[in-house]
Amino acid sequence: MLERPALSDDSIRHSLLVNYGISAAQIEFLPIGYDATASVFRVIGGDGTDYFLKTKTVPVAPAPLRVPHFLREIGIEQIVAPLTTLSGALSAPIKEGFTAILYPFVEGRMGANGGLSVEQWTEMGQIVRRIHAAQIPTKLADQMRHEPFVPLKGELAWALHREIATTSYPDPIHQELAEFWRGRGAEIEKIILRAEELGRMAQARQPAIVLCHADIHIFNVLVTPDGQIYVIDWDETILAPKERDLMFLVDGTQPKGEALHPNEIAFRQGYGPTEVDPVILAFYRYEWAVQEIAEFGKQVLWSDEGGEITRLDGLRHFRRLFDPDEEIAGVYRSDV
Repeated sequence: MLERPALSDDSIRHSLLVNYGISAAQIEFLPIGYDATASVFRVIGGDGTDYFLKTKTVPVAPAPLRVPHFLREIGIEQIVAPLTTLSGALSAPIKEGFTAILYPFVEGRMGANGGLSVEQWTEMGQIVRRIHAAQIPTKLADQMRHEPFVPLKGELAWALHREIATTSYPDPIHQELAEFWRGRGAEIEKIILRAEELGRMAQARQPAIVLCHADIHIFNVLVTPDGQIYVIDWDETILAPKERDLMFLVDGTQPKGEALHPNEIAFRQGYGPTEVDPVILAFYRYEWAVQEIAEFGKQVLWSDEGGEITRLDGLRHFRRLFDPDEEIAGVYRSDV
C-alpha cells in the first residue's frame, strides 16, 4: 500500500515485544507495493538489528509463510522467509486487527532496477529448478492451492465488467476507470473467455505438477550490494505446472530458429533442459492478464483499503496494461 494504514507505532512495538521479544527502536513506513491489503515497515531493534515488517488487514493463509520457511530449511539460502515468533508461529496479531509478518531486512535493490547480470540469471535458473524439484511434505501440500486451470480472478473480472456496463460513478477516478474499461470492454471480454478456453485445454494435457512461487519476476528478486540475489513475496505460491513460473522467465514466442535473449539463455543454462508447453504458457499469460485487470479494477472501484493515492495508482496501472508492448500485447504474442 502506498498510504500508511491506521496502525500506530505503539501497537507495532507492543506486538513485536510480546510476540517476538524485539524492542523496536525505530519504525519507518515504506510506501511500496501493489497489495492494497498489505503495508510494510522497516524496523530497527534496540540492538541495531534491521527487520522488514509486513502487516495485513486480511487473514493470512499458512502456505505463503510455511513454503519459504520450508525451502530455507532444505538449504535454498536465496529465499527470504518469515521469522518465527517466541511460540514458533510465522505471524502474530497486532491490536487494531492487523497481522504482523516479520522478515530479516535485506539491504539491496529490486532486480527490476538495474537488471540481473548473466551470472545472476544463471543463478536464478538454478534457484527456480530447486524450487520446482522440492518434495513438499504432504501436510504442507494439503494447505496449498492446487491449480484448478480456471482463471483465478475470472469471477471478479466478470463482476466488475457487469457493474461498469450499467453504472454511473460520481467519483471522477471511478468514472475515468469505467470510461476506459467500457472503451476496451469487448477486448476485455475476449481476454477472459480466451483464458477460460486455454485453461480447459491446459487441464486436458494433464501436465506434471510442481511447487511454484507463482510471482517470480525480477520485481520480486532483491540484489544486494555484493551481488547476492534473494527471492521474496510468496503470497501466490501454488502447486501447478512449471509454466506457472516460467512465464515470467522465458519468452516462448520466438519463431523456430530465432536466437534467444542472452538473459533467457543464461536462465535456461541454470535451470537445465526442459520443454515448455506453449498451450500452458499461453493459459498462464492470459490468466495473469485477467488477474491484473480484475485486481487493478478492484483497487480503484471496490477496495476500502487506502485512499486517493492508492486508487490513482491502480488507475495508472490499469491503463498501462493496454499500452503497446506492455502486458496485453505480450499476451497476444504468446497465444497458440
